[in-house]
Amino acid sequence: MRHSRAMVAALSIAALASCTSEEPHDEGQPSTSPVWMKIESSSDFVRGEPGPLALAVDNSESKRSNVDVSLSISLQHAPKGDVAIEYQDLGSSSWKTLRLSSKAAGSNKDLSGTFQTALPSGRSTFNLRLTPGMRPTDSGQSIGVTARISKARTSVAVAHGSARLTNFQVAEDSGAEYVQRGGGWSEYDFSVKNRSAVDYPKIQILAFLCEDVEGDCRAAESTSALSVQWKTANGWKELKIPSPGPTPTSDAVQSLEDDAALVSDIGLSRDESKPLHFRIKETGDLRAGSWQGQIQLTARLKGAKSTTAFSSKGIAFHIK
Repeated sequence: MRHSRAMVAALSIAALASCTSEEPHDEGQPSTSPVWMKIESSSDFVRGEPGPLALAVDNSESKRSNVDVSLSISLQHAPKGDVAIEYQDLGSSSWKTLRLSSKAAGSNKDLSGTFQTALPSGRSTFNLRLTPGMRPTDSGQSIGVTARISKARTSVAVAHGSARLTNFQVAEDSGAEYVQRGGGWSEYDFSVKNRSAVDYPKIQILAFLCEDVEGDCRAAESTSALSVQWKTANGWKELKIPSPGPTPTSDAVQSLEDDAALVSDIGLSRDESKPLHFRIKETGDLRAGSWQGQIQLTARLKGAKSTTAFSSKGIAFHIK
């Protein structure tokens, strides 16, 4: 089993939010256009809460110009619900509501709105806020966003992005960066909340080790070199390494816990939040090397035919 360094870094609490930035697509605009744009975001989006979006623009023209900024919202990959968009004029701290209308009569799957602004020379950022009015019902659901800048009715820049809907929120309340070799317990505290439209019958907790070898993190040592415990109402309970059994019902399980300490009997109902407490120590059996590990939390939903991993979040630690 191989876990790349990129996976460990990407799942660390410091980088939990999923960036929705994407490079702009040309869609027929001239390659010599003086304006370049991309959509940026640093968070997932929660029903009823404004989430930040930004249009990063680079205008190589030497002077300001008046432009139209059009936003197209696609709900093709989102549950039924409303969306609200707000924007700020450059240099202003106040928010204005962007009026959205349906592109087709009787359809609420495609919305659009336009505002006028002055585009200065050089780099500038237009701040937006998107507030979804729906909860996700499945993994990976998102709201599509396309931004277009037009000058004198001619498109000069187009960018595409997506606002991913949050289903499983994880916050690290406290956590040690290092687990000491042969030392005492290092503790990790999380807060988890179910933001989806369904109940999670189980939150699966994984803990595993991997060795950094030439930029690759290779799980060449069993997690038995760690003692991992989680705190229950009756005190601390050891996480066990699962014994070989039937073929897992999810690719996520197959790829994550070949040698992982595991607990998976924590339920989380819709809108429910819980604190989760863990502690880790090295047992003294770990050979020399550059080792890192991770505690990973995965929300799972058991459907009629399979078990689906809705979301995975985690925290990385190092053996010192």
